Amino acid sequence: MLPAAVLLGLAGCTTGEPAADAPAAVVVGSADCMSAQVLADLGLVADGATPGTGTPHPDAPETGRVPDDFLPVSVVVCAPGGTLHDSSGTWVALTASRLEGDLDPLVAALRRPSAPRGGTCSSAAVTAPSLWLVDALGRAIRPAWPTDSCGTPDPAVTRALDALEETGREQYPVRLVVPTAATPAG
Repeated sequence: MLPAAVLLGLAGCTTGEPAADAPAAVVVGSADCMSAQVLADLGLVADGATPGTGTPHPDAPETGRVPDDFLPVSVVVCAPGGTLHDSSGTWVALTASRLEGDLDPLVAALRRPSAPRGGTCSSAAVTAPSLWLVDALGRAIRPAWPTDSCGTPDPAVTRALDALEETGREQYPVRLVVPTAATPAG
């Protein structure tokens, strides 16, 4: 189940335009919530910055429309995940949730075109978590999340995600925000 708080108050997520004439999402070897592009989309690191974990991650492709021949069996939802604590200190964290079930409604919702921008909109920023659709071979795509005329994520995608079952969840440290004080040698 995707908490409503994940959809509110975040900034910087790429939503894309999943219309039929938009480029198809690129298929890559696996989903990676820790790629610099995903972290920047979620506002967890500055655009172009690398996370402070010291582990390199491959670049993630741009979001795009779901290709007709891509058959997902699960979805990975990447979202800000609070903080983690370890011997190094306190880290900003990311949560990666794996969801499974009937993905047809989700794929149908992701294939909907975004509405043209315009009209009167509220000033509240509403952005979506980053998604990866994963096929039976572990290959993944980053689908674009369609939006309304104000750029708000289409609630049909959220409803489809909420109907899926969470089968796994992991938290990852992204950026050290409060280092543990060094103990003087004595």
